[in-house]
Amino acid sequence: MGAQVSIGDFAVMTSLSRKALRHYHEIGILEPTLVDAHTGYRFYDTSQVDHAHIIRRFRSLGMSIPDIKALLSAENAAARTEILTTHLEQMEVQLQHTRDTVGALRELLSPVGAPAEIELRLEPALAVWSIGTTLEVAEIDSWFAVTVRKLRDAVEAATSVDSQVVPGGLYDRALFLESRGEATLFVAAPQSTDPPEGIRAQLLPQAQFAVLTHSGGHEGIDRSYAALGTYTNEQLVSGHGPIREHYLGGTASEPTAFTATEICWPIFSTAPTPE
Repeated sequence: MGAQVSIGDFAVMTSLSRKALRHYHEIGILEPTLVDAHTGYRFYDTSQVDHAHIIRRFRSLGMSIPDIKALLSAENAAARTEILTTHLEQMEVQLQHTRDTVGALRELLSPVGAPAEIELRLEPALAVWSIGTTLEVAEIDSWFAVTVRKLRDAVEAATSVDSQVVPGGLYDRALFLESRGEATLFVAAPQSTDPPEGIRAQLLPQAQFAVLTHSGGHEGIDRSYAALGTYTNEQLVSGHGPIREHYLGGTASEPTAFTATEICWPIFSTAPTPE
């Protein structure tokens, strides 16, 4: 044991405020050695300074109170290492997220432009197998992954040869406007085969689109949508139907690892092909 000190001196020694020390006392990770029964004053021991520094340092690194509590109560080095490794992995994920955010913010410094890769396309009528639902925008990612795999598995089970599966999606304008609306994923229907239960046969009508090919999946796709929408509304006549997407490059082992996403914006009429 060391010397007993007041909460004021202990705060100076540890850079922990009175409020923080009271909080850590209440949750049981840094308790005073004495609380005066009459005045309620808290007193600490100088031997607790290192303990307090550990708590402050890990809090500054973003470690949660439950993790700090578990770390301090860990009985062996292996348990402490596991907690620290998990926190390090979480920090690395957060760091990558910060890097991605910085990159996105840098992109916003340049105005949205219409790239030359926009093409005008007449998509013929297409017989498809599809799965549709009404959902919230926040639910799309999880639904998308499950549904793409289900459609791919259905096609592969129905065909005797290894065929390339190119999924597509139809997204109601309400999804963008109200954050809730209808979404449909589809694949070209195998010939002379009925769809399995839970999948419907559907005929997509012929339609005209302005098409922009976005590299990769959905990372940064908002900028591509902005460029395509800008061009369509300035140069063409925008249609009111659902937005259509085509997902290129997925494989059976990684069905959602796309190399490109075609964004198809419906139009009523066409203008000369952009240079």
